[in-house]
Amino acid sequence: MKNYLLLMWIFLACACASSTKPDDIEITFDVQHPTLRQVVLVYQMTVCEIPLDEQGHAVFTLRDVEAAHARLFYGQQEKQVYVEKGDRVRITFDGNDYLRTFKFEGEKAPVVDYLNSVTLMPLAEENYALPLTEFVQKVEQKEQESRKLLDAHQLGNIGKFEKMEEGRIRYGFGSALIMYPVGYAYSKDSTYRPGQAYYDAIRAYWVEDEDWVDVREYRTIMIELAHVLDEANRNVAGYYPKAVAEMRYIADNVRSEKVKQTLLHHIAASHVDQFGIKDITDMENIYHTYVKDTALLADYKAKFDKWDLASPGKPSPDFEAVDVDGKEYSLKDFKGKYVYIDMWATWCAPCKRELPFLKKLEERFAGKDIVFLGLSIDYDKTKWEERVKSGELAGVQLHIGPQSSFKRAYNIDGIPRFILLDKEGKIINNNMSRPSSEDTEHVLDALEGI
Repeated sequence: MKNYLLLMWIFLACACASSTKPDDIEITFDVQHPTLRQVVLVYQMTVCEIPLDEQGHAVFTLRDVEAAHARLFYGQQEKQVYVEKGDRVRITFDGNDYLRTFKFEGEKAPVVDYLNSVTLMPLAEENYALPLTEFVQKVEQKEQESRKLLDAHQLGNIGKFEKMEEGRIRYGFGSALIMYPVGYAYSKDSTYRPGQAYYDAIRAYWVEDEDWVDVREYRTIMIELAHVLDEANRNVAGYYPKAVAEMRYIADNVRSEKVKQTLLHHIAASHVDQFGIKDITDMENIYHTYVKDTALLADYKAKFDKWDLASPGKPSPDFEAVDVDGKEYSLKDFKGKYVYIDMWATWCAPCKRELPFLKKLEERFAGKDIVFLGLSIDYDKTKWEERVKSGELAGVQLHIGPQSSFKRAYNIDGIPRFILLDKEGKIINNNMSRPSSEDTEHVLDALEGI
């Protein structure tokens, strides 16, 4: 359940398709005695909540997916599943006993049986105290043992699963080798620093494989290798600087377009999922220079848009503000009129230069269906009150304060900042031209029904 909750916070909604194409993956669910209203499919960086009808039935379609080794949750319990493009699958179980009644029907059924009966056990912690040569032998031994189990299940003629699983085994155990310097320093010698033999050993994992790129373990190790093998930036600290350095290394050193674009996508999309879209210009520049795959771009945009609360066409984030008499206002008080917002402060010289132009603009559009709204972010509310009472300001003047959620939602780092909303409170322009610009009057004149 802990892993499930971790993935839920990077939730990406998945839509059920009304019709399928030959390369789509279609999964039909039939649940007897359903005790829950949904099943949850988790693959790569995506969490799909699939609603069940009253009879426990659902049909779900995955698009633009080559292969997915996924986890299927029913409440807190999970099963492993594997599907490839073009698969038509039926999954049945009893809601009162998910684990024992789970049945996967389709070409990949033997694969799913294997995944739910064989567990890749990590190396025991005491192995990290071994010298590097012996530790590498342990890693290779674990890999060989797991390969024997895979071979024994005779899955070589089922899609490309065996090739994919070879990658999962190799890079799953290879992660231990990546962690060896930390593990050895902790368990044996705190002064240990890896030498050339270590870097030679891990370099063997730097392999461009367009099938394995759909394997989570492969992507994870390749991205980490982009840090460890990058001698110039090996000591870069901080999640974002490290991510940008990894992206630059991958862009410069990976020749396969599929591998390059997928790895870059997973770095950038993971960062946006976890940390948002503030101050990511370097990451965005690299991403949009090299990633051209339409499915990856759509996935990235979906993640980006979850954070971009103030993009044109969306309802504007709301605010709470007061006038000089203490009367409270929010955005709904201006519904039915266009709203031209001026985010400003009394201490801001560029803001003050715009105020006379704003007053002329208000006079030009007097009697029209538009409100000129000043939102002050002043720390010192008294100074703002004095300025408002002077009678020099145009429009409706409110104090919103420096820590407003409205300011954060629009990612406002500098003022003045101008925003134009339509009569329903939806965003027309989240970075509107200034009152001093000739463009502003032309834009306002062109508004429908102003």
